[in-house]
Amino acid sequence: MPNQTNDVPRRKQALDKENSLRQRIWKLWLVIFAGVLTAAFTTSLAQADETADRQQSRAVIEAQLEAFKQGDAPKAFSYATPNIQTIFGDADTFMKMVRDGYDMVYRPASVRFVKFETDGMNALHAVQMIDHQKTLWNVYYLVEKRPDGTWKISSCEAEKAETDLI
Repeated sequence: MPNQTNDVPRRKQALDKENSLRQRIWKLWLVIFAGVLTAAFTTSLAQADETADRQQSRAVIEAQLEAFKQGDAPKAFSYATPNIQTIFGDADTFMKMVRDGYDMVYRPASVRFVKFETDGMNALHAVQMIDHQKTLWNVYYLVEKRPDGTWKISSCEAEKAETDLI
């Protein structure tokens, strides 16, 4: 007949090992779960920031296009970065440059935002515009986030699209 007094410590030791293993597994699971939650939350915040950046920077471009449409040179000029403002000096000179060199931006017949990228401080909007001669243009806006949190247009480049409109 086995000695029951010797079996009790062995069973207790086995149970302690089993509980210790369960505790380690439980702790590991909690750490993994916390990591997944943190990653999901961080991704969610980054996506929320990107969505806000997209909306705010696009609104600046649309506001400038509206100012061009209204012929409001000071307002259109106000959406440019200080560097661009320094280069052109005043709103009338800026408006003349846009009117003479960027007709598709000055008075577009159609505007469609097609692509957006950001690093949080700069944003690139790829926009398709159709001018009044029915020419399709790819227009690339670089928009800069200023220290006060506002977005300003730092450059605009246009190229005639390789495809024709049907």
